Amino acid sequence: MDYIIRKMERSDVAAVAKIEADTFTEPWSEQSFIAELSNPQATILVCDISGEIAGFADMREICGECYINNVAVIEKYRRLGIGKSLMEGLHGACSENAEFITLEVRESNSAAISLYRSLGYTQVGVRKDFYRQPTENACLMTRLLK
Repeated sequence: MDYIIRKMERSDVAAVAKIEADTFTEPWSEQSFIAELSNPQATILVCDISGEIAGFADMREICGECYINNVAVIEKYRRLGIGKSLMEGLHGACSENAEFITLEVRESNSAAISLYRSLGYTQVGVRKDFYRQPTENACLMTRLLK
């Protein structure tokens, strides 16, 4: 399957917000994504398959620390390498000054944890009761960039 990973544009916001709402129990709004587009610390990438947005990844970089806010892929496109491509795109978007990249993931999300480990992330902590609906701990995972 052919797809491209590119920066999110204003015209992608509705599709990204729908993926977000379909994936997460406390989703960001369209307004949040619009605001993120004008945030110079933010990078939002989308996976475009012939004009259909199949997934997205959002990261912020502040003072040499990169934090991944969200990564999501439409269910019918999962396990095709799109999540990995989005993550690699974020890695490539980190500045030369960035020292590490970090994220949280539900403890029960074994597929995502496996992906992150394959990309060099290690678990560095647990955030108790981080998620709601249902309440669940988050694994804090980090990858050193230098």
